[in-house]
Amino acid sequence: MTGQDATPGARAPGGPPDGTPVLPADRLTGIATAVMEGLGTPGDLALQVAESLVAANLAGHDSHGVIRLPWYAEFVDRGLAVPAARPEVVASEGATAVVDGRGGWGQPAALFAVERVAELAGRFGAGVVTVRNCNHVGRIGEYVERLAERGLAGVMWCNADPAVAPYGGARRMLGTNPFAAGIPSGDRPPVIVDFATAAVAEGKLRVVRSAGGTVAPGLIQDAAGNPSTDPEDYYAGGSLLPFGGHKGYGLSVLVELLGGALSGNHPSCLPGYVWGNGVVLIALRPAAFVPQDAYLGDVRDAADALRSSPPSPGADAVRLPGDPERATREHREKAGIPVPAGVWQDLLALGTRLGVALT
Repeated sequence: MTGQDATPGARAPGGPPDGTPVLPADRLTGIATAVMEGLGTPGDLALQVAESLVAANLAGHDSHGVIRLPWYAEFVDRGLAVPAARPEVVASEGATAVVDGRGGWGQPAALFAVERVAELAGRFGAGVVTVRNCNHVGRIGEYVERLAERGLAGVMWCNADPAVAPYGGARRMLGTNPFAAGIPSGDRPPVIVDFATAAVAEGKLRVVRSAGGTVAPGLIQDAAGNPSTDPEDYYAGGSLLPFGGHKGYGLSVLVELLGGALSGNHPSCLPGYVWGNGVVLIALRPAAFVPQDAYLGDVRDAADALRSSPPSPGADAVRLPGDPERATREHREKAGIPVPAGVWQDLLALGTRLGVALT
């Protein structure tokens, strides 16, 4: 099966279970765009959101893909999103800028920030842009990858609404607070680091919950602070746990104080927290610090050394961050994107409610 002839219910050899819709990326993008327009989003912004969500699906991060569309609809229903809002620069000084998302969708605001920070890095050798007052920006690895493809090293993090208990705590006080970095590698694929400071991304719980499954121990706890493996316990008032105990907790606090506070969205544990993601995006132009060829040579040599190092028992190879996503993207671009049956039904129901035909 190829991406062109994939249809709901079809099954590729070795692919998802029978009954799981498998859709080509362009069709899924069309569906997501139609839903976003149905929520009152202008066409160009709707396409930006849709392409970002589907890019996450293509990379294998289904937790940040089209499963988010019903959640975005809730934002509109609750008055937390302004679908037609466009981001703007509201302050700038030297190599820095502040972007206000004006309550709109996070992806257009983050893409706008990418353009601004790339421009600053080109002029000054480094640039820093914060983004406030926007909704969920999606998979942040996408944005540092865009910078790396331009030859810029990028670092990004953002805070989010409380979902994670502090180390030793029993209730939600911190966001999942992801961190990402993109390292250019010349004519080779960039190295992309992207992870939540929570032991598991909330969106991955959505995927498991939709499939009726359980999660590994050590990822979540129930409302009383007891260990749990049932995703329902999280949605009944429980919390995620920080990865690596006190280490992930420390990094999450950093993201709150140099994300939420620095952006003006405020730390999520405080009453003044502004719903959405408080973003910091940094871009570095390597040639401003060392000769470009020398830098890229170091990156390539280090990548080769790591990939050629002997694997441990049970592992087939050593990979670099970003390698698994590229492999998944190459496969799904050809075979199509599996959409869990529960997610597909939720999308159909949302389309019906919005008066948008998705089939």
